[in-house]
Parts: sequence; C-alpha cells; structure tokens
Amino acid sequence: MLKKYFILVIFIAAANFLVAQPNSFKIITQDVTNFWDAVDILKAGDDTTQIFQTRVIDKASDEFKVFIKKWKIKASNYAYQIKHYPKFYSTLRAQSYKLIHSQDSIKEIVKRFQSLYPNFKTADICVGFGNFSTGGNISTEGNKNLIYIGLEYHGLDSTTVTKELPISTQDYVSRSNFFRTIIHELVHIQQRTHGNKVIKALNGNLLINRVLSEGIPDFISQLIVPYGNNGNYVTYGFANEKKLKLKLKNELLNFGSGNWFGGADSLFIHFPRDLGYFMGSRIAESYFTTNLLINKKLTDLIEIKNLEKFIRESNYFNEL
Repeated sequence: MLKKYFILVIFIAAANFLVAQPNSFKIITQDVTNFWDAVDILKAGDDTTQIFQTRVIDKASDEFKVFIKKWKIKASNYAYQIKHYPKFYSTLRAQSYKLIHSQDSIKEIVKRFQSLYPNFKTADICVGFGNFSTGGNISTEGNKNLIYIGLEYHGLDSTTVTKELPISTQDYVSRSNFFRTIIHELVHIQQRTHGNKVIKALNGNLLINRVLSEGIPDFISQLIVPYGNNGNYVTYGFANEKKLKLKLKNELLNFGSGNWFGGADSLFIHFPRDLGYFMGSRIAESYFTTNLLINKKLTDLIEIKNLEKFIRESNYFNEL
C-alpha cells in the first residue's frame, strides 16, 4: 500500500540530494567482526564464556559498551546461544557480513530521511550481536546521538534457519529488516531531541503514547525503506484490521500497553506480538495521506505534541 506513495516521495527526495547532505556520522561494525572472530577460535573443551569475554566484551567499541551496560549483555549468554542455536548463527553469518559492508546503502537511506525532514539530527550507528537483548535501541546521553542494531534480530535473510529459537523469538525475527530498523531508530532520535513538549507527549503512561511513539517510526521506516520483511504482525494486522481498529479505539486512553506490546508468551498463542506497532503505523499513514501527501515533509509526524488531536486529524477511526 505504501508503494504508491513511495514513487512520489522519492521524486522530491531525489531533487534534494544535491543540496541536502546528512550530517557526518559513523557506522561502527567492529563488534560484528569481534563476534565472529570469537566463534572461529572455539574448540571442544574451551571455556567459551571466557573467549567471548576477552574477544567481544573486553574488545568492544566505545559505542557498543553503552549498550552492553544498558542491556546487561554477558559473555555467558553468548556461550549459551552459540551452543543451543548453532544452525541459526551459522546461517546468519554471511548475511551479517554483507550488511556491515553495505555502508553506501545505509548512507542513501539516511539521505532520503533527511530530505523529507528539515530538522533532521544525525546519529552514529553501532551494529553488533547482543544476546537477543534488543533489536534496536538509542542513546542520547552526553549530547551524543547513538543507535544500535542487533543483527541476531535484524540481520536475517531467507536462508537463516530459525527453528532452534523459542517460538516468541521466531515471531519477532519474522520482521527482521536491517535498513528499516535503522530508520525506525533514527526517528526515535528525532523524537528525543526536538524539545520537551514532544518528549512529554510521547512518554506518557497511556496506550496512546506507546502506539504513536512506536507506530510513527514504523510508518516512516516503511515509507523510506519499502522493501524487505514486514513481519507476522503486519500480515495479521491487515487481515484483521477492522476488529483491531475497534478494539484499539476503545483502549487508547487506558493505562499501560495491554496486550498490544510485549508481555508474557501466553498472550500470543493466537496472534503475533506487538500489534501496537502495526496499528500505530496505520494511524500515522492515515494522517500522512490526509494531511501531508502534497508537501511530503515529516515534521508534523515527528514533532508531535498533541496526540488526541493527531488521532482526530488522521481520520483513521472515522468510519467506526
């Protein structure tokens, strides 16, 4: 559905490429190389935890250290996962190298984002393996913007064997999309660095806060990167959108995330996780097509200050 807008968007974006260059940023990939170097020297009888400690944790880039601390990434978890998911990691390897050598493609999508958002702020991009702790995350501490992409979640391709993974993790990695996740996390950087009113609007404790704070980045990432995996929650969402829309409308002002995000695996026996991402992206798309399709600029989507007004002006729930 987004493809019909993409041609129009990219036409205007292309016209801006010559004058709109992204601020300089680093792409840090050494932590991926460190991980595979550790795997390569493993032998039967080795202290696998110690090898991952010395080769991955101790040699981590300064950028990766931020997320090691934040997500409590441990050498013992690497050792466990390599032992229990050997086919997963062996079939992930080639694609992970391909992605860390795709820096021109990364720069291209960042340029595209900047061309659609005049107030764009850049961030360094750190790529690694993180114990299935987080697929994507950000840090804005010390006036340094940084995003992290975990390849065990977002470095998969069609050859990656996932059957060894827990069922809930298999569901999550169905959405594996390296380039789209970069844009998603870059939108979070913008949300966190464009004023207290934006932060206050998105960081509340109601379901509407979470739906829009995650759904808007999902929509923008789909707009800028209209290729690759969409995930189980997108397939299920389109097939069941009408009933999901009615349910969400009645719950938007509830406290907490309900069963729209995360939670115990028992909640997701009959439907995929994180349908709140899908519904938020559909609201954002409706707002975009209703209000922004002519000028293409994403400022009103990113620098959102009044969530209920945004919902009304999206017209998403009008027919209910």
